[in-house]
Amino acid sequence: MSVDAALIDKLYRHENGLKQVNIINNEGYSALFVVNTPIFDNSGVAHGVEHGIFRRSLAFENPETLFQLTALTDAKINASTFADTTYFHCQSQCKSTFNLVVEYLLNGLFSPVFNEEYLNGEVYDGKDKGVIYRELIGIEHTKSNNEIKEKKEISETSEIEGEFNYGGVSSTIGDLTLKEIRAFHQGFYQASNITLVTANADIENISTLISRLSVQASQAQASQAQNNQNHSLKNKANAEIKKTSKNRGDNNETERYQAKYSPAINTLINAYYLTLNTPNDLRFEQYKSVENETLTVDIKGQVKAESKLNLKLKPKSKIIQIEKAAQTAKAGVIAPLVSLADKISDAVNAEQTFDTSAEISVGSSAVTSPVKRSKAESASQPLPKLFTSLCLKAKQQFVLNHSANKNLTSKELSQNEHQKNHTKAVSVYDQHNALWLIKISKKEQAIANITSYILSAYPAFIARRCEGFCYAIQALTIEDSAYLAIYSAFDVAPVEQINTISPCLLTLSEDMAFISQSLALAKIKYGRVHQVTNRNVADLSPENIVGYLQRIAKD
Repeated sequence: MSVDAALIDKLYRHENGLKQVNIINNEGYSALFVVNTPIFDNSGVAHGVEHGIFRRSLAFENPETLFQLTALTDAKINASTFADTTYFHCQSQCKSTFNLVVEYLLNGLFSPVFNEEYLNGEVYDGKDKGVIYRELIGIEHTKSNNEIKEKKEISETSEIEGEFNYGGVSSTIGDLTLKEIRAFHQGFYQASNITLVTANADIENISTLISRLSVQASQAQASQAQNNQNHSLKNKANAEIKKTSKNRGDNNETERYQAKYSPAINTLINAYYLTLNTPNDLRFEQYKSVENETLTVDIKGQVKAESKLNLKLKPKSKIIQIEKAAQTAKAGVIAPLVSLADKISDAVNAEQTFDTSAEISVGSSAVTSPVKRSKAESASQPLPKLFTSLCLKAKQQFVLNHSANKNLTSKELSQNEHQKNHTKAVSVYDQHNALWLIKISKKEQAIANITSYILSAYPAFIARRCEGFCYAIQALTIEDSAYLAIYSAFDVAPVEQINTISPCLLTLSEDMAFISQSLALAKIKYGRVHQVTNRNVADLSPENIVGYLQRIAKD
């Protein structure tokens, strides 16, 4: 997808050195952070930093944050590591959600938390756990079975065949140290080394978010940057070879993986390269943030702007402390999401339809055409192709169960009315993956979808992923809401994962506080994804979710 230069609003350079390209279109809100991260070995250090940025930051300290953002809102967040570049990208049809996700990514990029807990859970614990280790084990196993196509579907990153394994290899990923990871981050994750490309963003808001970022050890960063520069010079030959991938005329890595990105993100990628290829026509202007605003935090952890006060009067360290306290005080759903629900629920309840056109406004330029999406596109998230064979096996089991029920006598059927009317859940697994599947009736489709959002955000459910037992875990509806699926990819112990599902469903059914906190956002997401009004699910109560969870747990 090409980008017309006329779509580019302006090019900005923020006070901290971050470059931003903003375009205006009718595709909702999206952002792409492009970080120059040259890779010279198979250590996987860039991959490790990428995962760390998503896991925790000083402002967003819960490792569940990423999963709650994607489970309870329409936000899509992901990253890709290439030979000399790392992409972080996000998109949403809701302006408030988009602003929160950009704030989350900015804090992850500039103030991630790299500690032993991160190293053991996200990289490798020296035994069997570690998200990246599980990913590499799974990818290498998939390659050995000639299933490269399936590997591309499940992998968040882009390990490409060639001179380097940019994501690392399982046999050596454990050699990574915190010192190396921190040094790589300090050397390359500087504002002057990052370009942000956005669609329909509020530049002033982003500048305000940047001004709130935690103060980092800039001197240490500068020193490490010099060390990395020296290292780059020693590897100049390799760097120059890989640098040619930035030529858009070549069949480079980005083009080969263009199909994995949504149209909105592809538009941003092309806008980024357009600015690189026409330096004489497009110039970055210095952008200075508004000086007469300060930030306060209400009791729900929501950050607000107040005029006529100087931003610099409130120490940034104090803001961080307040945000941390607000997050800690809220159990289950992270505080920013609770605030988001309060912020947008009233507006959504008043909407007749989920038309996003009124939300897209950038300065004096407003996008008045609503985003058009087909239900086939937006309403159903496909099961990763890695699970194709397991899903087929589960469906075959449904057929066998149905045939067995036919052989029951009328007396046996009357004694088990539940089994007569319902097909029990089916669990299947292989060496690395687990899949739990249950059928959804027509009248259950809304509650099944909303339950899947809440479950995917539940800390007890995603704990297995955060602790490094698997690479990915999710609950989702598939095939136009015909089935509710729960999967765990590249799992240490797939059978153990299967055995945790029913207990976890029952545990969630007893956590009325979490269900109540997350239900409002889950309803809003259902309406936006399925393009229906909130009235369709207005009467759905926490008690309804509890009942559904208990029923499917017993299946």
